[in-house]
Amino acid sequence: MPVNQRHVKTTIQTLLHRASSDVRVRTKKKFPGSRSVGGKFSMGSRIITLYLQEIEEQCFQLFGSLRSVDDYFRIILAHEMGHAHDPLLEQLSDELDHCPQPLEAARLALRIEQNAWDYASELVPEVDRFVFEKIVQCSLEAYHERIQEAATTSSELEVIA
Repeated sequence: MPVNQRHVKTTIQTLLHRASSDVRVRTKKKFPGSRSVGGKFSMGSRIITLYLQEIEEQCFQLFGSLRSVDDYFRIILAHEMGHAHDPLLEQLSDELDHCPQPLEAARLALRIEQNAWDYASELVPEVDRFVFEKIVQCSLEAYHERIQEAATTSSELEVIA
């Protein structure tokens, strides 16, 4: 069963209240790009946008059904709220934007994501932990791969004098 619209509204209100958050949240049916993005936080406008079709598709791909889609939605919202409430996000994003070293950039990107997941874990303790951990693992996998690739590439470089 797809994401329940009543559940969406209630979840948004509940988590915003729980976090005493001033961030705005909106939902859209589909992410406009070619990537599968379930949610996005805009620092400038302080708006979280959640893409319902992508959340459903990701849930189905990860778990083989939509049985956990309500938890999946709650977890993605909590993660994006983690970005919104990260006191280091602006600083880390600036460092990432100006980082010339691929390995350091990959580590900064991972830290930004990990900070958001840490916040999300505290914000939604009621969700199924297996579902939460599986989403986090899948989400962070690409960041760990980038670190591994950058570490391998940087260790292969030689200094020519």
